[in-house]
Amino acid sequence: MELNDALRRMANNYPGGLRVLAERMRKPYSTLDKEIRGATGFKLGLQDAQEAMEFCHDVGAPGALELLQLQAARVGQMLVPLPGVERGQMTLESLAKVMHECADLVGVVTKARADGQLCDNELRECFAAWAGVLAAGHVLMEDLKSQNAETTARWGKAGAQ
Repeated sequence: MELNDALRRMANNYPGGLRVLAERMRKPYSTLDKEIRGATGFKLGLQDAQEAMEFCHDVGAPGALELLQLQAARVGQMLVPLPGVERGQMTLESLAKVMHECADLVGVVTKARADGQLCDNELRECFAAWAGVLAAGHVLMEDLKSQNAETTARWGKAGAQ
């Protein structure tokens, strides 16, 4: 039932609550309410759950990604928010950021394991540091893709002359 609970919290946090979200989804309030509650004979479809999550996320409703986070956790995965990439960023700067985030991760893990134990807060800090590495790596790879596209375009122009 925790998935339905996450959906209910998300929908109730939408500005105006479940009624307004149902209206936005062009779905009768009573139907959406029953689907989210898991009433007998009612199930919320994957497309509707996705649409509700996107609407909630777009307006910054608290818990908008909780359902997705629960689903990821159930299969041993986690969500990592990807940063926007500024055009023209230097690859060496991006690479340095990855290395900085890696160093932070080493520090967090070393500190967490110093006493031979690993509490919930320390594990959360390790996951947050790992997410920083992944996010920085994403920026680096987007930078490299951008530079590759520019190089390929220049080569195409040079060959056409």
